[in-house]
Amino acid sequence: MNTNPNFDGTLASIIALSLGEDTWQEWVDRYEEKYDNLTVDGYTPAPLKTNYTWQQIVASTGATPLPTWVDPESPGYEVALRSLSGATGNLPTAKQFYRFNRVIMREQLQLLQACQGNLPPGMQEIFMSLMDESTDGLIKSYHNAKVHMADRINSTGYFILAADNNPRGYQDVKIDFNIPTSHFDTLTGAKRWFTDADGSMQTEGKDSDPIQYCKDKIKEIRRVYHIYAPIDIRMSSELKDALVEHSKVRKKIAVNKNPLAASDTIIDQIAAELEEEEILSRFTKLVKANSIIVRDSKADVVKPGVNEDGEKDLVTVQIDNFERKNISFIPTGNIGDIQGVAPIALGYDPDEVAKYDGGRLMLTTRSVRETHSIYVESEFAQLCVPSNVNAMFISTVTA
Repeated sequence: MNTNPNFDGTLASIIALSLGEDTWQEWVDRYEEKYDNLTVDGYTPAPLKTNYTWQQIVASTGATPLPTWVDPESPGYEVALRSLSGATGNLPTAKQFYRFNRVIMREQLQLLQACQGNLPPGMQEIFMSLMDESTDGLIKSYHNAKVHMADRINSTGYFILAADNNPRGYQDVKIDFNIPTSHFDTLTGAKRWFTDADGSMQTEGKDSDPIQYCKDKIKEIRRVYHIYAPIDIRMSSELKDALVEHSKVRKKIAVNKNPLAASDTIIDQIAAELEEEEILSRFTKLVKANSIIVRDSKADVVKPGVNEDGEKDLVTVQIDNFERKNISFIPTGNIGDIQGVAPIALGYDPDEVAKYDGGRLMLTTRSVRETHSIYVESEFAQLCVPSNVNAMFISTVTA
């Protein structure tokens, strides 16, 4: 057995054991380098607002306030006022936690109780692995939440907490950035690129013409709205996969590739042999876009359901970040920034609190003797905010 003089079998000493030689802040700092290259497409972090309330930040964007976004097992937070007038300054906070408890580690904890200071070989590695899994998971979840937020805003024009992305928390609360209503368009009937009611994108609308639609839309953006910056077309990977198989897209690109083809038979043969990369490249040039940006990110959501054994349980489902029915036309480059306030730690000792990403994410540890549990928790209050909503255009092009 290995003897660790700092281990006395208490929950506090288990936390210290899990961190090795590090303090909690030093442990968290190790993940800064690991995730240094993670970015949110189109959005850059703004300086934290230290003397602003969340409602003031939201008010400056003209958006509806976001209430607390929490797991129901977390301590509750007061819901932010829907109205911007009379806002109280409460901080809507996204929260998540991991827990080490006797259900998860019954044998290890029982063994530790018997050891009273003498650690069995490999015991510290078990706890360090659990602490790594918890910290790593909370940081990745924080990043994924920002990506989810940005993709939903870029593909719908707003961010909403609903049954699909917040099934165990508050729902039907919308942050609307007041993109002009004229900037939204919805194709109907046979003009839709695909008409399948189930969203499978197998049946082409007989009057659909994706290339002509995008070309006309970009022309409208320039001539009517006087936006002359390079424009990117954003779409989901599912829509892109269907688009490159669209018969009219393939035929138009085949003609563009060989305008002197002697017959429709030759055009059809060229169309059938086109590769995806060439289709997207020629599509981009034909509609006079700067690029086509394909978003294939997904989010894992935990919700009440039925497990593989047919029993009621919490199950993980995957949802789209970018609305697959829509495409967006947004000027190339920076779309907006990520605004927010630093979470406030109340009731924690200083060595139980660590900050990540310049203080945007707060990570805490605490022990609860009553339940023999150790919690590793995260909190953040950040919002992706478009900086020029007058230059964002969103179209629903398929069923």
